[in-house]
Amino acid sequence: MLRVIGGKARGRLLKVPRGRYIRPTSDRVRESLFNILGHSFIKGVKFLDLFAGAGAVGIEAISRGAEYVTFVESNTGHIKVIHENICLCGFEISAEVIYGDVLLVIGRLLSHKPAYDVIFIDPPYSFKKWDTLLSNIIKNVKLCDYGFLIVEHSSKVYIPDKLNNLSLHGKYVYGDTTLTVYRKVSETENVKCQSSNDK
Repeated sequence: MLRVIGGKARGRLLKVPRGRYIRPTSDRVRESLFNILGHSFIKGVKFLDLFAGAGAVGIEAISRGAEYVTFVESNTGHIKVIHENICLCGFEISAEVIYGDVLLVIGRLLSHKPAYDVIFIDPPYSFKKWDTLLSNIIKNVKLCDYGFLIVEHSSKVYIPDKLNNLSLHGKYVYGDTTLTVYRKVSETENVKCQSSNDK
């Protein structure tokens, strides 16, 4: 059972795509993720959910006050469920759903988008192209000053402690799952978001 665990849609049950390759972020990890971000930070942010699956993390973000979420997913069945879950929660005006290979979408579409406050990445645990993924995100996706890049991954996968101008905020281990959290502290690109005053 998948449900929204906080905010205005709290308790709303969400649909889960069929198949063995779907691994929704657990309630415990989602709760921890938003505790890491902080209640005041999430209000009004622009949030990017890569490898969105059922859309649970992005929907949770909207429920807790995010202004807008972009969902990116490569599986057509999952895309259908994301749309259904957004509609179940009444979040249509706060969501954009993009179908396509995440690596291609990053280069072709997301490079033209305004900056995000939070970028969340949750590839399948079998994912191998970590170096390509992370370097493409750094190169093509704008992250606001004091914004977060959060990677959910298998605890067996090593993710570096520093990425370009992103500093490690923390590594949070929950059994087989780890959240590696970075924060942008450099102001060299002068990209500020409305939530950048939460330092």
